[in-house]
Amino acid sequence: MNLRMNRDRVLNLVVYAALLVLTLSFVIGARAYEGRMTLVPRVIGIPTALLLAFIIVAELSPRLRGLTHGRGGAADDEAPSPEESAQRQRESGAGVDAGSWQRVLTVYGWLVGFFLLTLVVGFYVAVPIFLFAFLVRESQVAPVRAAVVTVVVLLLFLLIFDLVLDLALWRGLLPRILPGYIGGGSLPPLYRGL
Repeated sequence: MNLRMNRDRVLNLVVYAALLVLTLSFVIGARAYEGRMTLVPRVIGIPTALLLAFIIVAELSPRLRGLTHGRGGAADDEAPSPEESAQRQRESGAGVDAGSWQRVLTVYGWLVGFFLLTLVVGFYVAVPIFLFAFLVRESQVAPVRAAVVTVVVLLLFLLIFDLVLDLALWRGLLPRILPGYIGGGSLPPLYRGL
């Protein structure tokens, strides 16, 4: 068991290091862009690189390891017995195996639902609705906690994209409700010959 655990740690470190190199290549490559085009790779890339660096350090440090492996820390490294897995599944009420087709269809349902919601109501409405629904339904977070997380994410979303980056996000197909935020978007014609 210990040999498998060490091999898994090494594989994790290799994957994290590869992701860090890839992320840094995007950030450094953004220097070739002009003006505001450098903002998005940097705003996404720099925090991602910092988090990956923290995960690598945490993998190497026993004290920090519990922060990246959830509750239980090193005890989570051991594979649960089939009885423990069945007990956890009964307790969670999930009833859907992580690799089953039903689970795959559920994930794709969430993705398609987010796309359609974004298309109709825009990012500023779709992101909080989707996040709240996902946290309550899939992650089984208490509605009050999900609402707090949703409000915090919405405020960060507005701060980053509206104030810092000054990017106009998709507002949705609804009639204009709140100029610049909700409604008033239009799709480009798919075929100009019509």
